[in-house]
Amino acid sequence: MTDNLPLLARQPIFDRKMNVVAYELLCRDTDENRAIFSDADRASSQVMLRAFTDLAIEDVIGKHKAYINFTRKLLDTSPPFNRQQLVIEVLEGIEVDDKLVSRLANLRSEGYTIALDDFELNQETLPLLDHADIVKLDVLALSDGQLKEYVEFLQSYELTLLAEKVETYEMLEKCKSLGFDLFQGFFLSRPKLIKGRQISENRQAIMQLLAQLNDPATEVGEIETLISHDPVLSYKLLKLINSAAFNLVTEIESLRQAITLLGLLQIRSWVTLLAMSNISNKPLELSVTSMCRARFCQVLGLAITGKRRADSHFTVGLLSTLDAFLDTPLEELLDKISLNANLVNALLKYEGTEGKILKIAMTYERGDWDNIDWPFLEQNKVSASELAAMYTSSLSWTTSALENISLTE
Repeated sequence: MTDNLPLLARQPIFDRKMNVVAYELLCRDTDENRAIFSDADRASSQVMLRAFTDLAIEDVIGKHKAYINFTRKLLDTSPPFNRQQLVIEVLEGIEVDDKLVSRLANLRSEGYTIALDDFELNQETLPLLDHADIVKLDVLALSDGQLKEYVEFLQSYELTLLAEKVETYEMLEKCKSLGFDLFQGFFLSRPKLIKGRQISENRQAIMQLLAQLNDPATEVGEIETLISHDPVLSYKLLKLINSAAFNLVTEIESLRQAITLLGLLQIRSWVTLLAMSNISNKPLELSVTSMCRARFCQVLGLAITGKRRADSHFTVGLLSTLDAFLDTPLEELLDKISLNANLVNALLKYEGTEGKILKIAMTYERGDWDNIDWPFLEQNKVSASELAAMYTSSLSWTTSALENISLTE
């Protein structure tokens, strides 16, 4: 059932060791004009109901916490959801008065975790600090001096400091040095570029594998041999294909059987993911993001173009994170892989149907609802509610796939 589903996206929140400890759930009510956030109360209410009741919460956030925005009105009632997993995020701009301070104190005494979003320090907001567990600072909105002053002042309170809108690894390292405990932003999906650094042997081997896998001249037998030379890779591939995510009737017992049943394009994609996930110093969440984006592109591609081309959408979604895995510009990496020109243009220029769908998936992930290509979706008869259902089903599918195989073993 896809009627009246809110748009729902999630963004990971990391600790200092780059482990995911929570997800912020972003939402928008799809009943109204998509360019206007017309009813924040309704949107937040719907996303809580969607996450905690319509879906298994484990499919959306696993065992982690869920940060959800609360408006002034929503704060008046204690939400009837798991207090161990819900973080009440008090939106910036809410008028601070005695009633609000008292309400936060009550919610905290009831066992809820309170976070202050986009916190701005002034005389009006100061009373909130005594009743908060987490303070989120927008690192893009504060100068270096302001950021340091905020951190030094807030460290006198028993608070967890969360840096949000961390866009680069350089900013991540800076926030760590300042004393932040948690981090949120898009640094994970960007390469960590270091001038003059040579590619490690491990990464060179992966690039050679990807080049051979994606060479149109490489035949089925050669691909089978290529994969079989790495017993761990072969084991993980068969384990993954036999997981609940693929929902196959019969168990796959050989690489040749897997290639025959799933096709070369899918096998190439999965081997690519497994190889990339074997890179050291990369958080598991990057593999999760890759899988979810690839699946989202595939499902949306199937709805728009039909099954014949859906696998290419999966491949594009997967390879769109290659630069983040290998810390090398995507254009440079694609030069070393004999990828179809249409897929290269989709990855680098967002051209063609694959490119448009990739751009939609990436925009959706950010919760940047206004910049989603709604005319393209409407032209292809995909509603906002259907798009929301595709995204949440992709989260569920990714969780199912990961249950049966540890990508970091």
